[in-house]
Amino acid sequence: MFSSNSGNNFRPRYGKGKGFLPLPATFNRIQQKQNITYTIIGVILLWFFFNPFSLLGGLFRSHHPPQYPAGHPFTSNRVIEHSSPYIFPRIEDTQLLKELTVHKLIKEFKVRDANFPEIEKNLIRSLNTLDDPDPVLQKEKEDDENKRSELLLAKNSFKNQDKVVFRPKNNRNYPEVIIVTAVDFEKYSQLALTKIVQNRVDYAHEHSYGVYVRWYQEFLPALNSLSYLESKEKSKWVRLFCMRAAMFAFPHAKWFWYFDQDGLVMDLNVDIQQYMLNAESLNPIMQREQAIIPPDGAIKTYKNTKAESVKLIFTQSESKIETHSFIIKNDHVGKSIMEFWCDNLYLTYPNFPFGPDSALTHILQWHPFILSKASIVPPKTIASQHAGVVKQEKPEVYNYKDGDFVVQWADCVLGVECEKFLETYTKKSS
Repeated sequence: MFSSNSGNNFRPRYGKGKGFLPLPATFNRIQQKQNITYTIIGVILLWFFFNPFSLLGGLFRSHHPPQYPAGHPFTSNRVIEHSSPYIFPRIEDTQLLKELTVHKLIKEFKVRDANFPEIEKNLIRSLNTLDDPDPVLQKEKEDDENKRSELLLAKNSFKNQDKVVFRPKNNRNYPEVIIVTAVDFEKYSQLALTKIVQNRVDYAHEHSYGVYVRWYQEFLPALNSLSYLESKEKSKWVRLFCMRAAMFAFPHAKWFWYFDQDGLVMDLNVDIQQYMLNAESLNPIMQREQAIIPPDGAIKTYKNTKAESVKLIFTQSESKIETHSFIIKNDHVGKSIMEFWCDNLYLTYPNFPFGPDSALTHILQWHPFILSKASIVPPKTIASQHAGVVKQEKPEVYNYKDGDFVVQWADCVLGVECEKFLETYTKKSS
């Protein structure tokens, strides 16, 4: 119908420089919207970087670092400065404290929640909350009470122990390692407690270290429950609060070693810094790719963790993490781990069957950063167990033998039984 030679030649309407099809009518409007968007973004960026108000504000803004309230003990705003690096309670008050009973060493009262008035809560507070606001008047009052009654002297000494901090004349010979122990006057006799504390002091004196000992019962305000001390597992939380108090009392120490009351340092000549706290000595004993829940848990310690980056050192039994002997480094990371571990959510969580042991297991499994700063070491390094306490499948890995650094009898329950172990090993160490 149309001949190829016909005069109808179809050519582009817009000439050689244009496309074969005309541009849509809305094209120019789209370009205009995009240009407006880019302009707005550009103006915002320029305003952000060259805001005249922010520049003027910077001229008048204070450049001084933020001021924070001074640190203070858990139960008081006051401190009692102590020049000796050996801080421990009056062990001679053991029998008097038993006579007083724990109910007279704390303040107990009931409160109702404003949102749920039908619910009544029990609160436990330190007797330090009853102190006179004027420290001079409070001291005069206590001095008078102490002269009148040995029971009042024991009571005042008990409540004031939280305030005691190490304050030397200078920091030239500041102890680098602090041995921390919580002792229970309801479990051990005065004679037994004397041997336990003396053992820590002897070891610390040998290596110019410090000692920090507190009564278990002092931490009831932190636990806020008398039942915690009646439970073998829940009472372990005292270890963490005691460790945290030690870090406040000795702010410039490098390491804190919690060593529970159910144990003795057997070889006083072993310097724990040279033994395992230096990177060169820690590196070969770090258990890398070790299951957090032995023997075959899914989460394991990292194989590339460097010894110099370790902030938390602990051991395991055949089935779980143990905290009767563990070590924390006193820097911002170590303190953060300690605070995180002590959080009230963990303390009150009902499904941690082994108290802080279970809490630490959870933390290491769910927080990779903390896991990267932790190291598991062989049990016999800082936690050799008395052979008769627990039947182990690999006794050579866990059980104490002569020549080991320390010994523990962590699973004994009755004070009489525990004191027999103490007596046996005291004779061996002398």
